[in-house]
Amino acid sequence: MILTKTKNFIISEMKEEDNKGILDVYNSNQDFLLSHVDRKKVSMEWLKQEQKKMKDINFKTLLVKENKNDNIIGFIDICILEECYLSLFMVHSLYKGKGYGKEIYEQLENYLRNTNSKVIKIDVVYNYNESVLQFWKNKGFKETEKVKLKWSDKLLDVIVLKKNL
Repeated sequence: MILTKTKNFIISEMKEEDNKGILDVYNSNQDFLLSHVDRKKVSMEWLKQEQKKMKDINFKTLLVKENKNDNIIGFIDICILEECYLSLFMVHSLYKGKGYGKEIYEQLENYLRNTNSKVIKIDVVYNYNESVLQFWKNKGFKETEKVKLKWSDKLLDVIVLKKNL
């Protein structure tokens, strides 16, 4: 199901056959993987285990495809409630620095405004990449606390940020 469409991309619900493209997005972001899961590359088995864990706690994976050639350029792991939890927002490394992240996020926020969502919450690893934290602050997110988050057997120091819709 398509959630939103712009001249550059489509955001839709993920299907099983999209996993190869999602895996490619993950593996294009080696610095992220090293920082967050202590490896340069993840496998299809790892991805499917992560997706099962996320589905078990009511998260969805939204797919972002480029319109002109149908390439998967990113994905969003999110739990859509009154207080949404945006767990992961990742863009393929080849598409970074082109304004796609900003455009995708703005479309996601517009979509969430049309649901019963009132707040978006995210966690940002604060010893990873300062530009990531700045991206979210530029989108209007405010720091609420610092906590530890376990992901893939690694304990991460994160800043929790929230934004009212």
